[in-house]
Amino acid sequence: MNPELQIKGKSDTWESSDLIRGIRWQFSVNAGTTVSNGLSCGYLQVDPDAELPLHYHKEQEIYIITQGDAELLTGATSSRAVTTGDTIYIPENSWHGIKNVSQSIVEFIWIFPTDTWQEVRYIFANKTLNEA
Repeated sequence: MNPELQIKGKSDTWESSDLIRGIRWQFSVNAGTTVSNGLSCGYLQVDPDAELPLHYHKEQEIYIITQGDAELLTGATSSRAVTTGDTIYIPENSWHGIKNVSQSIVEFIWIFPTDTWQEVRYIFANKTLNEA
């Protein structure tokens, strides 16, 4: 039996954390939100001058930039420019992060090969974030 197709629209409700200011997210496909098996994805927004800090995790990941200009952080002192329409493949255990370098919100879709985003364990370069 095939599972049913599901459609979930983007909502006006965003989740955020006090640990990393200036970012917010919502789930599109995620166990507990939708019926899914082996994939999860959602949207992340980054405010001007904010960033998702340098980190890695054992899962591979894809970013699809849907709005704005940013720097894809690839190491402590290295980055690459990314913009609307860019797709970024991030291999397993690869350092990455993203910094908004514009005066408007940067938004992207993230995709993991997991049933739920909550399975992903982030290891941050900044020990204080990792310990929190």
